[in-house]
Amino acid sequence: MDESFVIKICRIVADVVFAVALAFTVSYLFFGQVLQQGFSMAPYINDGNIVLVNRLYRNLFPLNKQDVIAFNNNGQESIKRIYGLPGETITISNGNFYIDDIQIESEDLKNSLSSNIEQNVKLGENEYYVLGDNLDSSKDSRFADVGNIAREDIIGKVWFIIR
Repeated sequence: MDESFVIKICRIVADVVFAVALAFTVSYLFFGQVLQQGFSMAPYINDGNIVLVNRLYRNLFPLNKQDVIAFNNNGQESIKRIYGLPGETITISNGNFYIDDIQIESEDLKNSLSSNIEQNVKLGENEYYVLGDNLDSSKDSRFADVGNIAREDIIGKVWFIIR
């Protein structure tokens, strides 16, 4: 066998191994998978769906209202939509939802927020207020065992939904 042929094969194998290692490293560092358990985000994300999460949003990019995020809550991964940003005051009163004393007009919120829930929460410097899309089945920031979500508990922004 010609020595230059063996060198070419070795280079090709090395390039393939490098490309695969780079792909796995980038995938691990920048993206993650989270399994949606329950119906709190239906119909946008259904029970049993797996979502790809962009981890770069945790520390490098700003998060905005209506972004869907994955986060750790009491040792369990959860997926919800951001409604309140750091420094804002969230008020729920008589079935109405307010951010900094401005009522948010949304039929989804109005029809699902119980008039029994009364809440007034000032978000800290690195805290977010999250709600599920399906409020009737969502354990979210309205409940004490979830509460406000600290930035360090955020896994990332939902990027893609896998069936």
